[in-house]
Amino acid sequence: KGGGQLFKTTLEKALLSSPAACLANIRNRINRLEKDESNEALKDIEQLENFANVLEGVTPEKFSKYRRLVSVIQDEFGCTGKNKDERLVIFTERIETLRFLHEHLPDDLKLKADQVEILYGSMSDVDQQRVVEDFGKEEAKIRLLIASDVASEGINLHYLCHHLIHFDIPWSLM
Repeated sequence: KGGGQLFKTTLEKALLSSPAACLANIRNRINRLEKDESNEALKDIEQLENFANVLEGVTPEKFSKYRRLVSVIQDEFGCTGKNKDERLVIFTERIETLRFLHEHLPDDLKLKADQVEILYGSMSDVDQQRVVEDFGKEEAKIRLLIASDVASEGINLHYLCHHLIHFDIPWSLM
């Protein structure tokens, strides 16, 4: 149908972000398709479920983009989480990718839970402001901020931040 090509592009974009983001898109699409009882919808559901099963097998250990991120942070930047003025910001477009990174990076980087914060648009203004202010304080424990593009809109994160990574490649349909 007309939206099929757009969905394929959206799915591809999500896949380039992370398997978690792609899985979320697949699940949303399946939920919509389940309301349609046509043969075409049933075929699409079957294909999407097969694709979801493959994506579920992509663990953090098998996700090469994620492994490269960990390698860059540890080996190239030398970030250990021990230096009090060491700050790193990772931008990602997809909230599911943000959650994936928040779940796995602390262990892989050997950071404590209070050394990692997240920042995204649906957080309350008070919580967003607290994270931004804490990130800029030398005495704060935060070493890693994982943020959606909300953090790129007029927020100063540069006070103690020495490294910035865009986990997702900025992209447009144009």
